[in-house]
Amino acid sequence: MRTGFLLLAALAACGSEGPSTGTQGGGADANQIRRLSTPPPAQGDVQAAVRLEPVTYAELEAEGVIGAGCAFTRGGVILLAAAGSDALIRVNGGLRHLVQSSVMGPTGGFFEDRQISVSVGRTDERGEAGEESTAWPARITVTNRRSNADIELDGEWSCGA
Repeated sequence: MRTGFLLLAALAACGSEGPSTGTQGGGADANQIRRLSTPPPAQGDVQAAVRLEPVTYAELEAEGVIGAGCAFTRGGVILLAAAGSDALIRVNGGLRHLVQSSVMGPTGGFFEDRQISVSVGRTDERGEAGEESTAWPARITVTNRRSNADIELDGEWSCGA
């Protein structure tokens, strides 16, 4: 008798409804799906995700981005340095390693990670030869692939021997 009562109680519990979600089977309705799949509107400074900040020589050495390579500078400040297959930038206070997505050289280069893409290209053929490198006027474009924010800066692209 007791077993029969427990079986009836279990069956009754299976048929009872929990809190109403507006859908059958506990799934999400169209409004919930739209609300969850739509990113919230950008808050604050959307350019912060692409604004390049200075990288120091000590950081380049500590991160292993040293040796013959190329760098984009603006006003004498390093904003991107590349050596071998690695490139280093600082965005939003954090250092980011980028990989080359094409061959880097005196004419420029393309660099990327999962979120950021960077393009550097010379804007003039005339370069200034220094002791260890040659520098050309150049433009850098940084794009955040997730927010579609981008920024362009003019500066110098220099490559060493």
